[in-house]
Amino acid sequence: MKTLPLLSTIGLTLLSSAALANDYANEESNGNEKKKPDQSVNVTPKSASTDNTDNKIEKIRVVGSKDSGLELSSDKILKVPGAGNDPIRAIESLPGIVLARGFAPAVRGSSPEDMYYQSDDVPVGNVFHIDSFSTFHPNLIRSFELKTGAWEAEFNDAIGGVIDTRLKEPEIVDPTAIVDFSFLRTGVLFESKINENSAFYFAMRQSLVHLYIEEILDDEEQFQFDQAPINNDYQFKYVNYIDADNKLTVQATGSNDEVALLFDDDSDEVLQNPDLQGGIGVDQYYHNQSIIWTNYSNWGETKVIANRLERSGDIVIGQLLDLDAKTTDYMFKVKNNQDWGNGVISSGVELRSQTVDYAVTGKQQPCNNEFEVCPPSYYADTEFESDEIDINFYNLFTDYDWNLNADWSARVGAVYSYNDYTEETFVEPRVTLRWQVTDEYRLKVAAGQHHQWFRQYKYLSSKFGAPDLKLSQSNHYVLGIEYVGESDYAWRLETYYKDMDDLVVSNPLLQVNDLTSNPSNSEGANYLNEGVGDAYGVEFLINKAISNDWYGWLSVAYSKTERVNNLTGEEFRYQYDLPWIVNLVSNYEINERWQIGGRWRLQSGSLYTPIISADPVYPLDQSGNPDAEQEPIFYDPVEAAFNSDRLEYFHRLDIRLDYQTTLWNKETNIYFEVLNLYGQKSVEGYEYNADYSEKEKEYQFPETPIPSIGIQIIF
Repeated sequence: MKTLPLLSTIGLTLLSSAALANDYANEESNGNEKKKPDQSVNVTPKSASTDNTDNKIEKIRVVGSKDSGLELSSDKILKVPGAGNDPIRAIESLPGIVLARGFAPAVRGSSPEDMYYQSDDVPVGNVFHIDSFSTFHPNLIRSFELKTGAWEAEFNDAIGGVIDTRLKEPEIVDPTAIVDFSFLRTGVLFESKINENSAFYFAMRQSLVHLYIEEILDDEEQFQFDQAPINNDYQFKYVNYIDADNKLTVQATGSNDEVALLFDDDSDEVLQNPDLQGGIGVDQYYHNQSIIWTNYSNWGETKVIANRLERSGDIVIGQLLDLDAKTTDYMFKVKNNQDWGNGVISSGVELRSQTVDYAVTGKQQPCNNEFEVCPPSYYADTEFESDEIDINFYNLFTDYDWNLNADWSARVGAVYSYNDYTEETFVEPRVTLRWQVTDEYRLKVAAGQHHQWFRQYKYLSSKFGAPDLKLSQSNHYVLGIEYVGESDYAWRLETYYKDMDDLVVSNPLLQVNDLTSNPSNSEGANYLNEGVGDAYGVEFLINKAISNDWYGWLSVAYSKTERVNNLTGEEFRYQYDLPWIVNLVSNYEINERWQIGGRWRLQSGSLYTPIISADPVYPLDQSGNPDAEQEPIFYDPVEAAFNSDRLEYFHRLDIRLDYQTTLWNKETNIYFEVLNLYGQKSVEGYEYNADYSEKEKEYQFPETPIPSIGIQIIF
């Protein structure tokens, strides 16, 4: 039976995808565009050709590091093998990134839910579809920056990391269109000027896998689709250059995902957990609209931003959960960047109002699977709750980045945050100090305090959650050195430490562990801030600019991350703890038409909790005692220590071939990809039979080489 690999293939990790629809309240925070002194930290595309023809060769080089991470141009990562022409999916090739559920990045020992995403100064509802593709048209992504530690004060709602995406501006050009088609999705991008001062673009994409996924299912599969996986997304931007000092931008983005499947009544999934009867499914969307006025004056650059974000998530997991939830955010923000003394001061204010409206029917079994193996939901009672929660957020932030002298520079900032739900106030400093040791070497040390709003609706719930919870916090410390000389090679070495406090754990006294017991303390809170953790590691990145017709990069990361549950005293390695991660990416331009590239990744195996036996769970007789003469309802597994074993090393090679040509006199790019070229079978877990007496290995997708082809035409 190959159910689990198929679920991985189509992104149907629905038992953990509640986070995708329930991270209701991601407190918005935005990055600025203005360059700061001594912060030339990006991957910059440059032409290696000196003529004026259209066939210039792209020169790409990491010329430095952002104080808080790396910035990559989409020109560089659009053609990373294995990314499916999706720049953001190529984030896996950066140092130390762990992909949870196959697509959600986890950074430096944090959960994927600890990330914050924004695009063009406003928050993004969903960055990834449930089939792992990003929700942006690839040709619109100008660049994205991955912030991994002690980032600017303007970003105030994440303890893991930040991805700040920049989409291109509409160009004052005659109407043009780009059409994409592959076996996985199709899309169109239309761009045009309106007059000499304004222009717009509109992009839309539609997935195609729902048209044929049922035809390729194994006959042995123990489920069927009630709704084959389908998704779409759109992006719109209008810009009006009112005059030399004023610009008006109107933009909108959105996405939609649907999928549902039914398990057979005799499937192992249902026999192991009867609460899965009825199947699982998700229907989620987001719509985001914003207006941005940009003014340039003697006071520098000022942006006034008004934004509305609506997110909806309907999730059904058998008898375990039936959730219908919608979150609506209204944000008003003003930020300013201006020269002051020997540097640049950035400051702003952000006001946000959020309404969470939900109705949920689910099992009353508190659990956080990042700290424990959850007890079977079958033991717990079913409860219902519906509510509407209104929350207001207030944020003030400022950063000053300046040159102390010829060799030293610094950035000092702080953020003030308050919300009227937990009524907590945060004043969090951020400091970065840089020393230009020589013309070619730069040393950096940074530190910052961070916090984040709740990522799951259940923590806000008076019935299923704990309204008295506090927000989780983290301290980041970074030390790094980088080479920025004139060579084609640039490199950086960075070490970090971060601690996390007030992490949320479930209350074991409120868990139900068999059919005959009740919670030990029915008056207590379902969840408590009794989790702590730390992470530390070292990351190395060397990047080669294009010369002799090739470019690429190598990243090597070593890390360790741990958690402690103060309620139980358990100390364990965190589930996304992968000590070693190595990425090697290279592209070779054969000639003006042909380009070939490869990506090889090696990483430590994932942690898992072994099952050592299982106890039968019998129906209760009239006296309320287990009746062993009847057939067991299911088997309750007995586990070894949490996260106590590790799978074997994972490694894979993907290749890509691009061919530039013309079709119907239109510029065309045809690309061929092969995933897992040498057919490495890497174990991702084990699948057990109904009584856990037998198990078989489950392998990461794809187990064998998988070819694909795509085409892009510019009209």
